[in-house]
Amino acid sequence: MSELPVEENVVHQISEIQKSVMQAMLQLARTNHPQFTYVNRELGALVNTIATLKDNVQAHFNSHQKKVEALVGVGSTINSTLGLKRVLEEVMDSIIALMNAERGFLMLKDESGVMIPQIARGMAQTDLLKDSFAISNSIIKRVADTGEAVLTTNAQEDPRFDQQASIAAYHLLSILCAPLKVKDVLIGVIYVDNRAQSGIFHNDDLEIISSFSNQAAVAIENARLFDGLKSSNEELQIAYQATLQGWVRALDLRDKETEGHTQRVTSLTLKLATAMGIEGDDLTHIERGALLHDIGKMAIPDGILLKPASLTPEERALIQKHPVYAFEMLSPIKFLQPALDIPYCHHEKWNGTGYPRGLKAEQIPLAARIFAVVDVWDALVSDRPYRKGLDPKEVKEKIKADAGSHFDPRVVDVFLRLD
Repeated sequence: MSELPVEENVVHQISEIQKSVMQAMLQLARTNHPQFTYVNRELGALVNTIATLKDNVQAHFNSHQKKVEALVGVGSTINSTLGLKRVLEEVMDSIIALMNAERGFLMLKDESGVMIPQIARGMAQTDLLKDSFAISNSIIKRVADTGEAVLTTNAQEDPRFDQQASIAAYHLLSILCAPLKVKDVLIGVIYVDNRAQSGIFHNDDLEIISSFSNQAAVAIENARLFDGLKSSNEELQIAYQATLQGWVRALDLRDKETEGHTQRVTSLTLKLATAMGIEGDDLTHIERGALLHDIGKMAIPDGILLKPASLTPEERALIQKHPVYAFEMLSPIKFLQPALDIPYCHHEKWNGTGYPRGLKAEQIPLAARIFAVVDVWDALVSDRPYRKGLDPKEVKEKIKADAGSHFDPRVVDVFLRLD
């Protein structure tokens, strides 16, 4: 027979004692001896006391078990949440529910070591700095200094908090405060309290809140790291985007004839890509690729790129190398590698007659197929120093006619349905 858990074993032993007393009462009753009548009455009262004791013990164990089960669930919840604000809300709401507390708050240490209120329930965070919360601040200091949790089951009579204004003002009876520590380093405290009529905390609750605070501290620190990483990543993305815009501006300044072309084709390419169901990171890579589609022309000498007369076959061959130059410039940059499809392949044609590699049909990356349509559209409808832009209806007809030869027919179909 397997051993019973400690809680069940205690209840079982109480039940056995109750049975033994009841058996003794039955034996005495069978004797019919008048002298044992009084004894039986006393034993009956004892049985009732034992029954009450058993009920109280069972209720206590049930309550403790529910808290332990809730603690496990809480740990899973707060550790699966990302973002400091959300984690703090989960932690605060969980501890209030777990301890059946009326009020609570959580403080974290700032870089200078000062405890700063982060979130509160049942009170305003700004109130924590008032004199009426001297009791709270006193306990926080004690917990921060010792690194140990504090429990008082009768704050009104606890000599540690004698003459504290908030004890009398708020009629506090039960207070629990635990440190939030990561690898034995204090990062903050968590505090809950109750008034007399709301019930009191017990010594078992000290163990519960200590276990909870250990999980909460790890979740909070992870969320802090996540927010810091997210912020750093956002700053890095801004720096990347500024760099790309700088490159594009430099190219525009060099080739005045196509100034503004890059921004227009990028905007329209994103619109067409979205209409084709592309989203998320793929859309970001397309945006970067569109911005950098002509970056390879930075390697073309001005005498050829800006030549007003017709190009020689050799010069045209050099111009057609700009996608290769783009690949060579961008491929060593890790964050731009997913954006290479457009700069490298936007001059490929659906029928395989494009350059630089002569790719055909779906060998051409989808991003490049999308961009190719937009690139030709903008080139034809835009004014140039040597000609006026063509009528958009005429350009649409030309693009439609080139579907299946220059362009992917499916991309052309979606493009022509755009507003």
